[in-house]
Amino acid sequence: MDKTSYTEYNIRHRAINWVLKHYRFVKPNGKDYSPDNDYFGFYPGEEANYTIRDLSGLNPLEISRLSIQYQAAYYVDSYGVYSNMYPEGNTNDGPVEKIYGGLAREDLLFLENMLKADKLIMAEFIFLAPPTQLAERRRAEQMLGIEWQGWTGRFFHSLDKNHPDRFLPGWIPELYEAQYGESWAFSRAGVVFVHEDQTLVVLEEELHLDNALPHIHTNADMRNKYGVTEKISYPGWFDITLPVSETARALSWYEFDFTPEGEKLLRQHQIPLRFPAVLFDESPKRMYYFAGDFGHNPVSRRFIRLKGAKYAELFLADLTDPTDKSGFFLAYYLPLVKSIIGNYQDEIVAF
Repeated sequence: MDKTSYTEYNIRHRAINWVLKHYRFVKPNGKDYSPDNDYFGFYPGEEANYTIRDLSGLNPLEISRLSIQYQAAYYVDSYGVYSNMYPEGNTNDGPVEKIYGGLAREDLLFLENMLKADKLIMAEFIFLAPPTQLAERRRAEQMLGIEWQGWTGRFFHSLDKNHPDRFLPGWIPELYEAQYGESWAFSRAGVVFVHEDQTLVVLEEELHLDNALPHIHTNADMRNKYGVTEKISYPGWFDITLPVSETARALSWYEFDFTPEGEKLLRQHQIPLRFPAVLFDESPKRMYYFAGDFGHNPVSRRFIRLKGAKYAELFLADLTDPTDKSGFFLAYYLPLVKSIIGNYQDEIVAF
């Protein structure tokens, strides 16, 4: 399910489609999954035209039948599409309005049916955040055994609001100046945390962080099980979501190189210094939650059919460029998702 794919470039499910196609996970008819057609959500069209194909309007019996038909579900992005995003080149300076997005009652009923049937569930960053309403969020959290803490964040290569490459969205300095009553004076690399109540926390390299680029760390037992690297830089959006059930736990962790000043700032806002990057529960449910924008990755299709493509792409990835997510995709996302789906498929076949 991808409710935010509003251009060919911004197909949020491109990464999962790469995994499926490369490792030959196919549809029941033997054909490849298509990133253009094989998903539920928003389908952009020419000019301002679009189509929505999702679960809305289906009755409980129809949704129950779908949960029998499908073996797994991946909630890639539920944020949606807004008037300032679609169509591209929109010059309307009026208020931003939601065109489509958020988890609906039918989405959660499908999720509940899939969990009860012991089917595989994967969900990703923004799954629990607005525009999903609070009641739907609480229900999803209860079913998955996790709880979003209201915080999202991201690394920025430069906090300079006048940088020619415009790494920083304009709303961040505006919100900071309104909140703190002082001018935005940050210019180095850094990490920005923003709460759903619009509280903003800014950490700058050298002052709050020895190295601004976050990384994902995985312990030996999980590395052996899922084939991921021990430590990988992560430059994308993330959220703070914690396990709350007895069986949910962390597979990997976000870690930062805080200075004492940085640690002090986070404690003032009750932000944990270390929090899960991936949560999972294998008993009594099959659930994985990626607490980051993992699937939004403009991966190349040039080696998708070749054996050893992972290593060919990794050779070409610029691992020194903090804005390049291809290294993260190849060293972490690809083996993780391949292991999750492959192990699940083996269990289904064995059963």
